[in-house]
Amino acid sequence: MNYDINVQMMDLKSSKIKETVTENDDGSYTIFLNSRFTQEQLKDAYIHAIGHITRDDFNKHSSADAIEVYAHGLNKK
Repeated sequence: MNYDINVQMMDLKSSKIKETVTENDDGSYTIFLNSRFTQEQLKDAYIHAIGHITRDDFNKHSSADAIEVYAHGLNKK
């Protein structure tokens, strides 16, 4: 499947948030990467964001916390 993805670097004013993703009205996505992090951290954050897009997490009826638990494999013991 093809995705229309826009990537923006910006200072998110937080030392905890590496990225955030929004689904736009036209069905495209924007990934905002926090410029306060290293290139390696941002690469990992980008891959994480792409995972949310390809898993269609934005159309699931779960909480953001539940989606993150699944995305990080934290439900494994």
